[in-house]
Amino acid sequence: MALKDLLKARFTSALQSIPAGTWKVLITDDHSQALLDTVYKNFDILQQNVTSVEPLHSPRPPMSVDAIYLLTPTSQNVDRILADFSFGRRTYKSAHLYFIDGIDDHLAQKLTDGLQGGVLQAFVELYCNFWALEDRVFTLKSPWSFFTMFGNPGGAASADLAMEAFEDDIKVTGRSILNLLATINENPYIRYYQPHHHAPLGPLAHTVQAAAPVQQQNPQSLRWRSAMGASSPRPSEVVGEHLSKRIAFQVQNDLDEYLTNNPEFPPASGRPRGVLFVVDRSMDPAAPLLHEFWYQAMVNDLLKIDDGVHYRYKYTNTVGGKEDKVAELTEADPVWVSVRHLHMKDAIDSLMTDFNKFATENAGFRGGGQVNVNDLKDMLASLPQFQAQREQFSLHLDMAQECMSLFEKKKLSLVANVEQCCATGYTSEGKTPKTLVEEMVPLLDDRTNISSLDKVRIMALYILFRDGVADEDRRRLYQHARLSITEQDMVNNLVHLGVKVIKDNSRSSKSRIKQKPSNQEGEYELSRYKPVVQIVLEDQHNNRLDQTTFPYVKDAPAEATATLRGGSSSLAPPTPSGSLRSARPTWHKAPSARMNNTEGRQRMIIFVAGGMTYSEMRCAYTVGQALGKEIIIGSTHVLTPETYCASLRSVGRGGVAANPPNAIQLHPQGPVRATRQPGQATSYQNILDLRHWVPPVGPPPPAPPPAGAVPPKLQKPQLVQNNSFASSITDRMGDMSLGGNGSKKGKGDIPGGEKKKKKLFGMKL
Repeated sequence: MALKDLLKARFTSALQSIPAGTWKVLITDDHSQALLDTVYKNFDILQQNVTSVEPLHSPRPPMSVDAIYLLTPTSQNVDRILADFSFGRRTYKSAHLYFIDGIDDHLAQKLTDGLQGGVLQAFVELYCNFWALEDRVFTLKSPWSFFTMFGNPGGAASADLAMEAFEDDIKVTGRSILNLLATINENPYIRYYQPHHHAPLGPLAHTVQAAAPVQQQNPQSLRWRSAMGASSPRPSEVVGEHLSKRIAFQVQNDLDEYLTNNPEFPPASGRPRGVLFVVDRSMDPAAPLLHEFWYQAMVNDLLKIDDGVHYRYKYTNTVGGKEDKVAELTEADPVWVSVRHLHMKDAIDSLMTDFNKFATENAGFRGGGQVNVNDLKDMLASLPQFQAQREQFSLHLDMAQECMSLFEKKKLSLVANVEQCCATGYTSEGKTPKTLVEEMVPLLDDRTNISSLDKVRIMALYILFRDGVADEDRRRLYQHARLSITEQDMVNNLVHLGVKVIKDNSRSSKSRIKQKPSNQEGEYELSRYKPVVQIVLEDQHNNRLDQTTFPYVKDAPAEATATLRGGSSSLAPPTPSGSLRSARPTWHKAPSARMNNTEGRQRMIIFVAGGMTYSEMRCAYTVGQALGKEIIIGSTHVLTPETYCASLRSVGRGGVAANPPNAIQLHPQGPVRATRQPGQATSYQNILDLRHWVPPVGPPPPAPPPAGAVPPKLQKPQLVQNNSFASSITDRMGDMSLGGNGSKKGKGDIPGGEKKKKKLFGMKL
């Protein structure tokens, strides 16, 4: 089942928790409302007997209906729930609490102690706190994590703050992955990327460098030292923990705790146990630099598309006028879904064929031929659908045409040939490239057609191919390209991803994962590069993934071996279905049937810390279809070449890891940061409380007491209770589910005799 469908099922379980026909009000906060909006339109919510959707932090008037609270589990939200039912106030008839993440024990106890008198009717943790971008893609929407994970920690003062920011993001990342696993009902084997060719990066490198002796060397410019990556030689043996390992162990710890509290998880199924890979951007620094010519990747590279979804364009209406429109490139657009993973050439062919077929079938709308009254009635009945399809075809044909125009204008055929040779290490004939410099320098010298960003991408890929170049050669290439200082930093700062920018005299047998040459028939010459995530997935499928580079965190399957990746074995298609990059792929046909046919397949989940590319997102679909697996890919955020280079430009700035750009801006009136030792981690609850705090709005005043009543200050606050309502729920209190059979200690009892329980909600998906 698609991720968005699974999320929708979770939210639906909350909306339909109150018996059908009963009116209720839905209360949300900003974050939970944003998640709800990804799978539900407001109209669809109101269709489920919901009178209104109200913000939690607003002066809501009392209503004599049941209330469903769908919230982020923060201390502020808990206090606001209690305020709705305190000091003689009963804003709603009852409270059904649904939290999108696990709630802290003391907050749960505070709620159950404070909501007495039959107010609390449900207490469920949904564990769905992540963003589902597509059917097989999820993200955390935290672009600042690139800096907290790989950024320069700066001096001693900022290094502690950088380490704290790093620890916070590790906790949030681990918990978000747990939310995904709980949603898809998967307890996977966990493997992580363990590089051997570079030391730990970002804040994790601080302790390693602090322990290393500082050696004297000739004074050089700051940027020269930055390109070298450190002021001391690289250690012969890499020591310290790497980023992927830290995240993987955090996920395992969170998962173990979840399994303890939910012993029946995961529910029995015929699906083989899945595998979760935790990797990071340093595993494949080349993928975000390449010009990709698969439709989705190409349009996000060359066109202006906000968040990978919203595209502004001019549309020609039926009377020939121009209109400004904003298209949403989502699963709601069937044309987009059908072509997004095709090579641009195949996408254009598919669009033209489908559009001509569509125009032929709807020829009556063009005014041709004799049309009788009955035909006209049928046409008018289908007019809205006709217009929507016409606009979708027109949109994607215009987008494809614009991309091909830029392809010619920017000389991308020449640029991409150099990029592919650098990224793969081989020419299209499978030979080592000998004339790269001769092909590259004219492109760097071109002031008219080749943009500075494209020159940066070419130079960065060339340095990756050469595993570093001499400093003088690097300076000459900068002069040819006429790069500014900040553009040079985009290349120099690759050292923060473990790349050797300046060649030195050190020798090492370890290097990045590289692909082997392939001369597959029909392969596109300008799309030969295979993302490393695809290599990892294929090697895992064939049981030849190196366990020293990708060790298991805890337990491993019985069939796992210690065979090193590579060796005498070569990458071969695991099935006779043909090349994943053939000129006429077959995996793009019948996408809806393909995506729905995943029941019983083993899952492979891959998480890329530091950003994922659209080419890697495509692998979740194409490789999954080729291997017969259900593959899900996720990351902290989605990268385009432009955003990747912009991040590289800043990642080397001193102290950027402690104060990353685009980070969540904490409100100045928010809670004081929890006391913690410098550089140490804090609790996940404290992180939620800080990141999701909003300016409070007081609850409405309680109703005035009836005439002759004792003033409130002189009597003990009592909750108003409707006897008929209380009696109506007594019979079903014994059956009321608070999430299933699993229980968690220390949360007291809910009135009515039901023991409070904490676990994943018990709906079968």
